[in-house]
Amino acid sequence: MRRWRLLCLLASASFARASEPATFAGHYGHGATHDADEVVWTVEALGGHWRIVRTADGEAHDAHRLQARGREAFWTRMGWPADSSADADCMSWGQKPASLDDLLADTPPAAAAAGEDYGLGVLCRVPLAARIKTGWLGGQASDWFYYDPIAGVMELKRLR
Repeated sequence: MRRWRLLCLLASASFARASEPATFAGHYGHGATHDADEVVWTVEALGGHWRIVRTADGEAHDAHRLQARGREAFWTRMGWPADSSADADCMSWGQKPASLDDLLADTPPAAAAAGEDYGLGVLCRVPLAARIKTGWLGGQASDWFYYDPIAGVMELKRLR
């Protein structure tokens, strides 16, 4: 009976953790490194925001959590159903890359409030049920991914 209670307690704690916002702080790697546990990015918590540091050269950027509007903007850019962004938790940094429309426009688009649009880099935690709705992202083993306009979307592993 005690084992059953312990299993129920662990399952409920795990379920509660899955629905909580991501903490982001930690070390991340991906499958394109020489060693499976090689740290590519480190995310540090700094009060209400984060700093992401690229391990290779120490390049650092302040980052902020994306609100619903920012996640939807990013999901739309990726061609994913906007409603599948509701369960995602993302942080972003840098200035949003200009689209061809932005480059050709007479006036640049107005800047969005922090968190209401994505920037140059995006790091997200997306539970399996939401990943499945996006198509190919559902095939990832990890809940985490990284995006930038050069590398595209890349599956991440949270290392520690």
